[in-house]
Amino acid sequence: MKSEAKPKPKSKLKLQLNLPTKILLFLLVNYVSTWVVSFMYLFATRIVAFVDINSPGFDEAALFKLYMLHSWVTLLICAAFSISFLFLRSNWRYVFLLSPLIVPPLYGLAFLIRYQA
Repeated sequence: MKSEAKPKPKSKLKLQLNLPTKILLFLLVNYVSTWVVSFMYLFATRIVAFVDINSPGFDEAALFKLYMLHSWVTLLICAAFSISFLFLRSNWRYVFLLSPLIVPPLYGLAFLIRYQA
């Protein structure tokens, strides 16, 4: 008796992206992450006030420079990791793609919470 081959069950819907779409998505995520870092500073200092920038003698320019230095270095490292989105085939590529949107703002927020004036 011949055994009939069972049809394979359909896997989850996989999004097939061509290279130009991947590159545009990579650029968009990294561009948006630069703005998210800046908005996190405004959120942490103006809205939630983790750091009292209105205290006398406080140098906000120095805080902003230090915050941006830390956040941008973290952002550049995450952007380097997000390049792997273009080459990986597994679902981990989306984790690497979204790392610039998640890690630098959270690191910047933690930096501002720990900051001692």
